[in-house]
Amino acid sequence: MSRDLTSGVQTAIEATQVQPFLLFEGLFSSGYVRMWSGYGDIVWDARTWTGVGNLMGISAVQETSEIQANGITVTMNGIPSELISLALQESEQGKSGKVYLGFLDESGVIADPTMIFEGKLDIPAIQEEGETSTISVTYESRLINLQRSRESRFTNEEQQREYDGDLGCEFVPAMKEVTLTWGRS
Repeated sequence: MSRDLTSGVQTAIEATQVQPFLLFEGLFSSGYVRMWSGYGDIVWDARTWTGVGNLMGISAVQETSEIQANGITVTMNGIPSELISLALQESEQGKSGKVYLGFLDESGVIADPTMIFEGKLDIPAIQEEGETSTISVTYESRLINLQRSRESRFTNEEQQREYDGDLGCEFVPAMKEVTLTWGRS
Protein backbone atom coordinates (compact mmCIF):
# COMPACT_ATOMS: atom_id res chain seq x y z
CA MET A 1 0.00 0.00 0.00
CA SER A 2 1.46 3.36 -0.91
CA ARG A 3 1.70 6.07 1.69
CA ASP A 4 1.54 9.82 1.46
CA LEU A 5 5.02 10.75 2.65
CA THR A 6 6.04 14.31 3.30
CA SER A 7 8.97 15.73 1.36
CA GLY A 8 11.05 15.75 4.58
CA VAL A 9 10.51 12.01 5.06
CA GLN A 10 11.24 11.25 1.40
CA THR A 11 14.51 13.21 1.68
CA ALA A 12 15.43 11.30 4.85
CA ILE A 13 14.79 7.94 3.21
CA GLU A 14 16.95 8.86 0.21
CA ALA A 15 19.81 10.17 2.38
CA THR A 16 23.01 8.17 2.80
CA GLN A 17 22.47 7.97 6.56
CA VAL A 18 18.96 7.18 7.78
CA GLN A 19 18.01 7.28 11.46
CA PRO A 20 14.56 5.71 11.79
CA PHE A 21 12.73 5.49 15.11
CA LEU A 22 9.38 4.29 16.44
CA LEU A 23 6.86 6.21 18.52
CA PHE A 24 4.25 4.46 20.66
CA GLU A 25 1.18 6.19 22.08
CA GLY A 26 -1.19 4.20 24.29
CA LEU A 27 -4.25 5.30 26.23
CA PHE A 28 -4.47 3.88 29.75
CA SER A 29 -6.75 4.60 32.73
CA SER A 30 -4.70 7.56 33.97
CA GLY A 31 -4.09 9.04 30.50
CA TYR A 32 -1.73 8.68 27.56
CA VAL A 33 1.68 7.01 27.69
CA ARG A 34 4.04 8.22 24.97
CA MET A 35 7.37 6.48 24.38
CA TRP A 36 9.92 6.34 21.63
CA SER A 37 12.68 3.89 20.72
CA GLY A 38 15.61 6.19 21.54
CA TYR A 39 17.12 7.82 24.61
CA GLY A 40 16.05 11.05 26.30
CA ASP A 41 12.92 13.02 25.57
CA ILE A 42 11.84 14.34 22.18
CA VAL A 43 9.00 16.66 21.29
CA TRP A 44 6.78 15.96 18.32
CA ASP A 45 3.21 17.06 17.62
CA ALA A 46 3.41 19.37 20.68
CA ARG A 47 3.79 16.30 22.91
CA THR A 48 6.76 14.97 24.85
CA TRP A 49 7.77 11.39 24.13
CA THR A 50 9.92 9.56 26.69
CA GLY A 51 12.89 7.62 25.36
CA VAL A 52 13.05 4.04 26.60
CA GLY A 53 15.78 2.71 24.30
CA ASN A 54 16.23 -1.05 24.48
CA LEU A 55 13.55 -1.44 27.15
CA MET A 56 10.73 -1.20 24.58
CA GLY A 57 10.08 -3.64 21.78
CA ILE A 58 7.38 -3.55 19.11
CA SER A 59 6.54 -6.61 17.07
CA ALA A 60 6.45 -6.43 13.29
CA VAL A 61 3.59 -4.44 11.81
CA GLN A 62 2.02 -6.50 9.05
CA GLU A 63 0.14 -5.14 6.08
CA THR A 64 -1.58 -7.37 3.57
CA SER A 65 -3.67 -6.83 0.48
CA GLU A 66 -6.34 -9.08 2.03
CA ILE A 67 -8.92 -7.88 4.51
CA GLN A 68 -7.70 -9.39 7.75
CA ALA A 69 -7.05 -8.24 11.29
CA ASN A 70 -3.38 -7.97 12.18
CA GLY A 71 -2.18 -7.01 15.62
CA ILE A 72 1.03 -5.91 17.31
CA THR A 73 2.62 -6.48 20.68
CA VAL A 74 4.37 -3.72 22.62
CA THR A 75 6.83 -5.12 25.16
CA MET A 76 8.45 -3.31 28.09
CA ASN A 77 11.44 -5.05 29.68
CA GLY A 78 13.06 -4.45 33.06
CA ILE A 79 9.94 -3.23 34.86
CA PRO A 80 10.39 -3.40 38.67
CA SER A 81 8.14 -6.07 40.19
CA GLU A 82 6.46 -3.55 42.50
CA LEU A 83 5.01 -1.74 39.46
CA ILE A 84 3.27 -4.83 38.06
CA SER A 85 0.00 -4.26 39.92
CA LEU A 86 -0.03 -0.66 38.68
CA ALA A 87 0.39 -1.88 35.09
CA LEU A 88 -2.51 -4.30 35.48
CA GLN A 89 -4.77 -1.65 37.00
CA GLU A 90 -3.98 0.86 34.24
CA SER A 91 -4.71 -1.51 31.35
CA GLU A 92 -8.29 -1.42 30.06
CA GLN A 93 -9.36 -3.58 27.17
CA GLY A 94 -10.48 -1.53 24.18
CA LYS A 95 -8.28 1.56 24.79
CA SER A 96 -6.49 2.91 21.74
CA GLY A 97 -2.84 2.53 20.79
CA LYS A 98 -0.82 3.90 17.87
CA VAL A 99 2.64 3.28 16.44
CA TYR A 100 4.42 5.82 14.25
CA LEU A 101 7.55 5.51 12.12
CA GLY A 102 9.71 8.61 12.03
CA PHE A 103 13.19 9.75 11.05
CA LEU A 104 15.79 11.89 12.80
CA ASP A 105 18.47 14.20 11.52
CA GLU A 106 20.88 16.54 13.34
CA SER A 107 18.12 19.06 14.05
CA GLY A 108 15.66 16.53 15.49
CA VAL A 109 12.46 14.92 14.21
CA ILE A 110 11.90 15.26 10.48
CA ALA A 111 8.38 16.51 9.77
CA ASP A 112 5.46 14.27 10.59
CA PRO A 113 6.20 10.63 11.34
CA THR A 114 3.80 8.26 9.59
CA MET A 115 1.26 6.22 11.56
CA ILE A 116 1.91 2.57 10.74
CA PHE A 117 -0.56 0.96 13.15
CA GLU A 118 -3.67 1.89 15.11
CA GLY A 119 -5.61 -0.54 17.22
CA LYS A 120 -7.36 -1.39 20.47
CA LEU A 121 -5.73 -2.85 23.58
CA ASP A 122 -6.45 -6.53 24.00
CA ILE A 123 -4.84 -8.25 26.97
CA PRO A 124 -1.61 -7.49 28.86
CA ALA A 125 0.69 -10.41 29.68
CA ILE A 126 3.30 -10.37 32.45
CA GLN A 127 6.39 -12.51 32.74
CA GLU A 128 8.20 -12.22 36.07
CA GLU A 129 11.98 -12.63 36.08
CA GLY A 130 13.17 -12.21 39.68
CA GLU A 131 13.27 -8.54 40.64
CA THR A 132 12.15 -7.28 37.23
CA SER A 133 9.36 -8.25 34.88
CA THR A 134 8.39 -8.02 31.24
CA ILE A 135 4.99 -6.61 30.30
CA SER A 136 3.58 -7.37 26.85
CA VAL A 137 0.52 -5.47 25.69
CA THR A 138 -1.26 -6.72 22.59
CA TYR A 139 -3.18 -4.38 20.32
CA GLU A 140 -5.65 -5.64 17.74
CA SER A 141 -6.64 -3.91 14.52
CA ARG A 142 -10.16 -2.51 14.28
CA LEU A 143 -10.80 -5.16 11.62
CA ILE A 144 -11.06 -7.73 14.43
CA ASN A 145 -14.62 -6.41 14.86
CA LEU A 146 -15.52 -8.10 11.56
CA GLN A 147 -15.03 -11.46 13.28
CA ARG A 148 -17.35 -10.67 16.18
CA SER A 149 -20.98 -11.64 15.89
CA ARG A 150 -23.55 -8.89 15.98
CA GLU A 151 -26.81 -10.07 17.43
CA SER A 152 -29.74 -7.75 17.56
CA ARG A 153 -33.36 -8.48 18.36
CA PHE A 154 -36.52 -6.48 17.79
CA THR A 155 -37.28 -6.13 21.48
CA ASN A 156 -38.12 -3.13 23.59
CA GLU A 157 -34.97 -3.73 25.69
CA GLU A 158 -32.72 -3.68 22.63
CA GLN A 159 -34.45 -0.55 21.33
CA GLN A 160 -33.99 1.19 24.69
CA ARG A 161 -30.31 0.25 24.73
CA GLU A 162 -29.82 1.76 21.28
CA TYR A 163 -32.26 4.70 21.47
CA ASP A 164 -33.19 5.54 25.05
CA GLY A 165 -36.80 6.72 25.30
CA ASP A 166 -37.91 5.44 21.88
CA LEU A 167 -41.17 3.49 22.18
CA GLY A 168 -41.14 1.99 18.67
CA CYS A 169 -40.85 -1.59 19.97
CA GLU A 170 -42.95 -1.21 23.09
CA PHE A 171 -45.77 -3.47 21.84
CA VAL A 172 -43.65 -6.13 20.11
CA PRO A 173 -44.25 -8.79 22.85
CA ALA A 174 -48.02 -8.35 22.55
CA MET A 175 -47.93 -8.79 18.76
CA LYS A 176 -47.17 -12.50 18.94
CA GLU A 177 -50.67 -13.08 20.35
CA VAL A 178 -52.48 -10.99 17.71
CA THR A 179 -54.28 -12.68 14.82
CA LEU A 180 -54.58 -10.49 11.74
CA THR A 181 -56.91 -11.22 8.85
CA TRP A 182 -55.90 -9.83 5.49
CA GLY A 183 -58.37 -9.35 2.70
CA ARG A 184 -61.96 -10.67 2.82
CA SER A 185 -62.93 -13.17 5.41
